[in-house]
Amino acid sequence: MKKHKLINFDNLMKLYEFNYYLIGNIFRTHLNGSKLSTFVANQRVLQYEPITVSKHTSIFKLYYKFRNFRLHRKEYHIKPHIIFTLYNDAKLLEAKTIKQSKEFGCSIKDKFKTNLKVFFWLKSYNKTLNSNIL
Repeated sequence: MKKHKLINFDNLMKLYEFNYYLIGNIFRTHLNGSKLSTFVANQRVLQYEPITVSKHTSIFKLYYKFRNFRLHRKEYHIKPHIIFTLYNDAKLLEAKTIKQSKEFGCSIKDKFKTNLKVFFWLKSYNKTLNSNIL
């Protein structure tokens, strides 16, 4: 008998919590929450662009550059951005694609998929930050 994991609201909120703590490490050490910032870790460039910043909620975009060795060895590409909403009072980070931010009725499955990708990316980026400290 196969076990199927249920993607529900509780799972989504836990993912938002994990992402909040992962982004917190980047903000705490390298980014200023109120102005455009750029950070380089291990040849990985991250640019933070605030949209609105308040005491409890911040909305921003993150752009990151990477080398695409398949096309040209020296060419950098900027990955498409995602809109992030950081809820400091609830300790949550919500990530939405541009399409999801325009559509009100986005499914939990789609939100989970987007935020899971962000989780893995943030985890990888934090690992890069930690290896630079050592």
